[in-house]
Amino acid sequence: DSGMEGSPDNKHPQALAAQPLEAVAAKVVHYIRQLQPQVVLTFDPIGGYRHPDHIAIHNATLRAFEQAVNPDYAAGRFPVRPGQRRGVYAPQRLYFHTMPRSFIKFAVRLLRFFGKDPSRWGRNGDIDLASLAEVDFPTHARIDIRSVLDKKALASDCHSSQGGGQMRRGLTGKILRLFSSSETFMRAYPPVEKGEKVERDLFTSSDGGM
Repeated sequence: DSGMEGSPDNKHPQALAAQPLEAVAAKVVHYIRQLQPQVVLTFDPIGGYRHPDHIAIHNATLRAFEQAVNPDYAAGRFPVRPGQRRGVYAPQRLYFHTMPRSFIKFAVRLLRFFGKDPSRWGRNGDIDLASLAEVDFPTHARIDIRSVLDKKALASDCHSSQGGGQMRRGLTGKILRLFSSSETFMRAYPPVEKGEKVERDLFTSSDGGM
């Protein structure tokens, strides 16, 4: 896990952000071909909040999604164990998880109201919410997650480097709870046609790849 932009952790030889794009993309292609998912999810182009690792995996996933159907890409790079699938595969859909700008803009106003600096948010004070509020991605899918909020919270608690359970406490926790009933996504593939309604299910019309 690397740090935010400018962190010396980004130069660690094992940091995801330091890996060659094609090397990471080849691994993602391997898993796409083995698991054959209908839908692939990754971060938005700025990695949610400009985390170098998130941006790196966004770029690698985008490349992998395009190349998983190419028989010459990463051919023979990874061994196929007995019982595993082999060959090319084309997932049906690709989505980018997005952070609602309404949430970010509200958080910026609320933090300023309480005398907090929105450009130094998070456990390490290295997330610039003010600049994130200026970036807006379209919402093509909004998924109601109220039935699994408790499970999501428990999973988030395991992410100790980002505060773990502490993120659910205090002012930060109150802000997060206000916008925690749904997850939003931008659809990268297939292209969104004019007039399409916001999706409520990522698997609608996804019947497997080739």
